[in-house]
Amino acid sequence: MKRLVYIFYCLLFVAIVGCTEQIDTSARYVFTERTIAGYLSDHEQFSEYVRLMKEQKVSDISETSVYQLMTAYGYYTCFAPTNDAIQLYLDSLVIKGIIPVASWDAFPDEETKDSIRAVVVLNSILDGTKQETAYVSAEFPKTNEEFEVNTMADRKISVSYYKNDLDSCSIDGICPVSKVNRDIETINGYIHQVGYVINPSNETLGSMLHKFTIDYESNLSVMAMLVETCGLTDTLSVVKDERYEKLYKTGQLPGFKWQLRSWEIPSPEHRKYGFTLFAETDEFWEATLSKDRRDITKEDVIAWLVDQDFYPDAVNNNNYQDENNLLNQFVTYHLLPARIPVDKLALHYNERGYNYKNRNAVPTVPVWAHYVTFGKRRLLRIWESAESGGPYLNRFPKLNNGRKEDYHERECLERNQGVEIRTDETSGIVKLINGIIYPIHEAIAYSENVRNELAKVRLRYDSWELQPEAMNNDMRLTSQTDACWYFSSDPDKQYFENMVVNSKQTRFMLLSGRDQSWPNYQGDEVLAEGVYDITITCPPVPKYGVYEIRMGVSTYSGTRGICQVYWGSRKDQLVAQGIPVNMQLGGNSENNILGWEKDTDDDDYNAEVDKKMRNNGFLKGPEYIVASAGGRETNRMNAGATRRIVVREPMSPDVKYYIRFKTVQPDYNTKQLFVDYLEWCPKEVYDNPETPEDIW
Repeated sequence: MKRLVYIFYCLLFVAIVGCTEQIDTSARYVFTERTIAGYLSDHEQFSEYVRLMKEQKVSDISETSVYQLMTAYGYYTCFAPTNDAIQLYLDSLVIKGIIPVASWDAFPDEETKDSIRAVVVLNSILDGTKQETAYVSAEFPKTNEEFEVNTMADRKISVSYYKNDLDSCSIDGICPVSKVNRDIETINGYIHQVGYVINPSNETLGSMLHKFTIDYESNLSVMAMLVETCGLTDTLSVVKDERYEKLYKTGQLPGFKWQLRSWEIPSPEHRKYGFTLFAETDEFWEATLSKDRRDITKEDVIAWLVDQDFYPDAVNNNNYQDENNLLNQFVTYHLLPARIPVDKLALHYNERGYNYKNRNAVPTVPVWAHYVTFGKRRLLRIWESAESGGPYLNRFPKLNNGRKEDYHERECLERNQGVEIRTDETSGIVKLINGIIYPIHEAIAYSENVRNELAKVRLRYDSWELQPEAMNNDMRLTSQTDACWYFSSDPDKQYFENMVVNSKQTRFMLLSGRDQSWPNYQGDEVLAEGVYDITITCPPVPKYGVYEIRMGVSTYSGTRGICQVYWGSRKDQLVAQGIPVNMQLGGNSENNILGWEKDTDDDDYNAEVDKKMRNNGFLKGPEYIVASAGGRETNRMNAGATRRIVVREPMSPDVKYYIRFKTVQPDYNTKQLFVDYLEWCPKEVYDNPETPEDIW
């Protein structure tokens, strides 16, 4: 963002009277430069918008109008609709039957009028007060990517560009941004004139798919029919955890004063649900089944699935809601319990050679994620590399992964090419309040080949990748520096479905390492203090075999503690794994009992050091990760960033396993649990006599 070159001082008083707040804007220094409110008021084409801003309150508990807020200091991006744009929007409401004529006096009741006004005003402004970010057009996201900052209505909006005119763009695909009146700088942000009202869809994934079942122009009618057949519509229609909303609004989820850094760490404001659907298009089904989309039935699809033999152990019966049912297994493999926007399909941050601060940076080493799907728990891989040219599902290339190589793709067999996720202006991506649909043009399935390939690779998970709530609530790889959240340890107020805090004396936090130069995989980390005791639901393994679980730890802080790791399939009877893990031990420890040594020019010697460390239950950090985005020192070169082997056991894909971390220290108040990432490594990788495990 272009930084303001002057200081704008204002007094912003908040007085709480009953259940309302009032922002006092009467006492303010006056400058010749204009605020957003001042600029809009001086230009007639925004007169209707200004009127609506003066009528619209900032929130249900505020007496301050949005117009008043736009006279105060802040970082706002305002997409200001002209009078003509607002009139066009009213015309659309006539077509929808909401009002009989295109006039603000035509609404049937005040409640409907108020809700429409809120749509117009609150969705037109990106609220940068939390992330202190306002956008000029040169800093807009790429095609189909969403702004990281939400609107004042707490909604996501995205940008699309015109293929033959990259200087032209629109918001949410239908709201053109003026090429002339954009990037208007004010003392509290930027204004961009738009030609239509920004009105994000209120449809949920469930409600939209229900409509698509008879909307053959959607190109998604067959998948919509299959999802509905499996009884998933209601599940995909939830938006927020209303119980959590009530707890937060009634003050039952206070923040936490972190003494170590003197930070006030808030509890998350919301607990939103989110979903991602990768959906074969109707065009795919028509070509595959040789039938018109209007005539394709679930029986046609089931017959095709039987021929493909994707799920030989599945049951072919009429109980489509059973996770063992053939159709259910096919459909649920397309669904993830996280709303993954375009810019987070591949989470670029601090992989080697990449600098996220360069807007035009291209992928270097591959980026991947392995998500647990709906229904029967299985893994779906999302992969992006310089060679793939974009994100793919279930791509398994051979890599240049030698000790002196660059970790780029060397080759990719046809059967392992994967399925492309198109994200350009022709992709047909559908963005909804609680989900995203990515149309795909080839079928995806948890085939024998996919399982075999997954069983031959090391599966590395950022600790927050295992918790879908982090993605759904804008915590994953946030652009906000010093972002952190606190989570209640009260058993009745817990936040995560795949993680349980077993002790009320646990102080549990998510920290973002954005721009902190921490050697964290993808920046984020799990941190717990006090009498910590947490249990995490493990992702499934792809095939039966022996696996190691490794724990990525940074030993730089003197507050790292000692924990006992437990593991097993019975949540209430997990078994202790070896001796307690001392998270202060690293290659930089006094006696260096790990055997860590910095790499030399003699690679045979380096390999011997690696073997010695393995014998002690440790590995160097990955060559893949660098501490600072764009930096050169990798975690392998970093004595303080190591991996601990905490579990080595046979595991089955059909069994749900758990891993538990519990403090074993008396001075627990000053000692921490730190988990950066976890790795599941099959024996075929870590104990391969022909091809030793790579250093990446």
